[in-house]
Amino acid sequence: MLIFLLFTQVDTVSLNEAIDKAMSGPVYNEARVDLEKNRIIFYQALTSVLPTTGALVRYTRTEPASGPDTDTYSGSLTFTMPLLDFDVFSSIIAARRQLRLSKVQKDANVAGLILKVKTAYYNLINAYELLESSDIAIKRAEENQKLIDMKYELGSASRLEQLQSEVFYLRALQDQAKAQTIQVITREELKALCGINTDIYPFDSLVEPDSIEFAEIDSLIEKLIKVNYALIIAKNTKSLAKLNVTSAYLGFLPNVSLFYGYNYSEDSLIFDFQHWQDNSSRNYGISVSLPIFEIKGLIFNMLRARKDYQAQAYAYQRTQLETQKSLHATYSSLQEVYASVRFSRKSLDAASEAIYIAREQYALGIISLLELLSAEKDYYEAKVSYSSTLSNFYVQKANLSYLLGELVFNKE
Repeated sequence: MLIFLLFTQVDTVSLNEAIDKAMSGPVYNEARVDLEKNRIIFYQALTSVLPTTGALVRYTRTEPASGPDTDTYSGSLTFTMPLLDFDVFSSIIAARRQLRLSKVQKDANVAGLILKVKTAYYNLINAYELLESSDIAIKRAEENQKLIDMKYELGSASRLEQLQSEVFYLRALQDQAKAQTIQVITREELKALCGINTDIYPFDSLVEPDSIEFAEIDSLIEKLIKVNYALIIAKNTKSLAKLNVTSAYLGFLPNVSLFYGYNYSEDSLIFDFQHWQDNSSRNYGISVSLPIFEIKGLIFNMLRARKDYQAQAYAYQRTQLETQKSLHATYSSLQEVYASVRFSRKSLDAASEAIYIAREQYALGIISLLELLSAEKDYYEAKVSYSSTLSNFYVQKANLSYLLGELVFNKE
């Protein structure tokens, strides 16, 4: 393996290094940019409470049916500030809620990315273990086949034994091809998540877990409701929809604003600031906008907002049920795979001892080739089962951590 790493372009990375690489990739940057965009929208909404300036310059030529033509040069400068505008206030609160939601969504995207990286990394470790096991199986199959061929030529082995050794060798080649396919798929998935083009070799190895005491499922459900990203997003979305209903009702109220400005109008264009100041008129006051002719649209907006709130309320209930179902399934799977790791470890130990005894007995002529090949097969399958089960344990553990909001990355 060391020679392989020296002569090929391979990045040997740990799990934390893989996560660091992924945090510089497009998935993380997309979530970060989306958060920055919503922050800009919030700041833009805040500027709605500031005075707005309107400037207008107009040239008008009037050609009456009788009499001379006249030219008019006019202009106005107006400052307007909302005094009681519920649309502005609602938009600010909505933008604030949306910014908070985007922060949670960013954290959820980052946690989902970490989960994908961990899953791909664990699967890649398993793929290399499977490939190594298949290489050992092929080496043993080749040794057995050479020995049987030699015995067959000497007449001390039957044609059946020769065919049995060949079948074992061909199965080992098939297992190697499957392991190579799994390796390529998991490696390319991890490369895509990390945003790199060079091949990746996992530096970490999977360690068999010590004794674990599982928490009560009820306590995990209580924690799930508080920290699960999907539930938090659904709850904030429901809250935002409720705010939209309130905003729709407030739309029936009048909007009040203050205005202050200057108007200027003359029949000739004079570039003199003192002239403009002496001949301009000042106006100010309070403007009240009554939505009398917008009732129909406001009613439909209110009805649509209420239905959207009802839909988000049902969506929140559905998310609660789905996340609790996922927690139960992941919790049970983790318990099952934890027990399977212990069983597969014992099975591998037994198969290791059995293959050692079988090789000695076959060398002494006590057992047949079929019994030796059966022991070889049991050992290979036990090793594959242990590696796959151990990898699945870490994957299920990562899934449980994701559901409980424990996958975080502090980069900023």
